[in-house]
Amino acid sequence: MIKSIKLWRNISVVLMMAVASLASAQAGNADEGKKIFSTKCVTCHGPDGSGNTSAGKSLKAADLRSPDVQKKADADFYTQVDIGKGKMPGFGRVLNKTQIDDVVAYLRQIGGKTAGKKP
Repeated sequence: MIKSIKLWRNISVVLMMAVASLASAQAGNADEGKKIFSTKCVTCHGPDGSGNTSAGKSLKAADLRSPDVQKKADADFYTQVDIGKGKMPGFGRVLNKTQIDDVVAYLRQIGGKTAGKKP
């Protein structure tokens, strides 16, 4: 009985550490994300994320600040940056997971939200 309790306590500790690690990994670094955004995304989405650029207008790039875009889950942003969507190319071949998490954090920042939180 005591061994069973210790086992479950150890499992609980490991699970809590894994969840905490996952949550912090998803948060990303918005400052680093801004640097990546300025080199990879600004041509279409503009420096403010509005999509108000020549390329953005012709491609109908989303206004990343809009409530409709910001209501997406972080996982949706991650997937779109990673593999692309529609006319937007994926960046998963040139950005690693941490860099994509950083971009997601920056997207939340320009939308006035905190990364990792759901609307």
